[in-house]
Amino acid sequence: MRKTKRLLGRFSFDRDNYYMLDEDQLQKRIKEIMVEIMIVLYEHGIKEAHMGAMMRLLGVDDESAAKHDDESVVLDEKFGEMITKLNKPVPTTIPSGTTFH
Repeated sequence: MRKTKRLLGRFSFDRDNYYMLDEDQLQKRIKEIMVEIMIVLYEHGIKEAHMGAMMRLLGVDDESAAKHDDESVVLDEKFGEMITKLNKPVPTTIPSGTTFH
């Protein structure tokens, strides 16, 4: 069986060796990725982020993610204000040289 490598930002790991990562660092990075995804949704006028869908984007198996399909985060003006306070830039354009897959 082939080992599957996953990449989460700057954390790369084999499924068999994930325990080598610092759990706090991993959880922090996952939260950062989720906020970054929500910023993209907000910037494109999407007003709700579904947790089950976000979990699937991050590689969570369907059975586990399905337990959260009825949960969501509202992305309203308060979300925009929170992002501004956190000093997270809200993108206004797609950077040149961006590759779409």
